[in-house]
Amino acid sequence: MKKIYLNENENEKDFIIERKEKQYKFPKLILIMRSELYRGMFLSVTNDTSNKVTDYSELSNKSFQIFEYWIYSNQIKDEIQITQEIIEELERGIDYFQLNQTNPNLFDLLINKFNNQN
Repeated sequence: MKKIYLNENENEKDFIIERKEKQYKFPKLILIMRSELYRGMFLSVTNDTSNKVTDYSELSNKSFQIFEYWIYSNQIKDEIQITQEIIEELERGIDYFQLNQTNPNLFDLLINKFNNQN
């Protein structure tokens, strides 16, 4: 019988994302809800007990803040100004982390907000 687990350490509920030498903790269950990549990573049988992914450094601070807020709320803050550069940065991350499957998905929210600003 397969054992499904989030981590060898059952007490470890957070996943750490490192970005430019700073660590951000995200609840694993939220990442599972938002990303096919994380869903596969956490809900599969593996001997890997790592609880972090490194290198979100290609995202600007603003793009990462949008990503972080969206992970928790499934929204984009009203006061955030979306630029073409932010859309392009986050589009690469959306594809890599398989974030398109949520509803509403991050890319749709970005495009709608960008179109409504202009």
